[in-house]
Amino acid sequence: MKELSEYKSWLKNIIKNNQEDEYLEFVWEIMESPFVEYYYELMKDPEMDDDFRRNLRYRFDEHGEEGAELLLSKLQKNEDPEFHATIIFILAKTQGKHKDETLEYARKFSTSQDATLRENAIIVLGWIGKMKDLSILKKYLLEDEHPKCRAWSASSYMQMWLRNKNILLKTKAFEVYKAALPNEKDYFVLSVILSSIREIGKTKLGISQSALDATDTEKIDIAKPKALRFLKKALNTH
Repeated sequence: MKELSEYKSWLKNIIKNNQEDEYLEFVWEIMESPFVEYYYELMKDPEMDDDFRRNLRYRFDEHGEEGAELLLSKLQKNEDPEFHATIIFILAKTQGKHKDETLEYARKFSTSQDATLRENAIIVLGWIGKMKDLSILKKYLLEDEHPKCRAWSASSYMQMWLRNKNILLKTKAFEVYKAALPNEKDYFVLSVILSSIREIGKTKLGISQSALDATDTEKIDIAKPKALRFLKKALNTH
């Protein structure tokens, strides 16, 4: 096992000599090290390579409970607020014994004026949220001024459905999609809504997933009225 000074020297050498192929090797070694604080500092260091930091964030859960405790301490002490969006994302991914506390932070951050923090909080609600969180998703799908927040609200209904396939959740999702579709102008948001309807409703809507992924505006315009007819029929049968 390397000492902390060796990791620092190794990384300095990687940066100095622009050894991009060694970044991944560094990540694989340090994620198994006991140096959680150093790992955390690298994740949020804006001077580091973006892909390097992304790989670090993806593997942080390898530090288990010690890593989760560190992340929660940052939230509890309100340290590094500019990194809170990433912290709750990582915590929700681990879904350890701190799931309930992570969920409370997601609810709190969903009201933030910071769009990125709000966006990540909405995503987390889809992963670990409960039925009572549907009202939060509804509010942001119908009212949020930021398209990504509206899009991830739509997606989070689907994520919750995949975890808990009950008729009430399906009905609530369809009701809010039906309310959102007529007024939504952003094609990315529309693509996510249509994709979610396809998944939850087990219907194609006359549009492929690849067309939705590519945000094909012409095909989305054709699918939109089909989706509204599908939702109206589905809700009338409940």
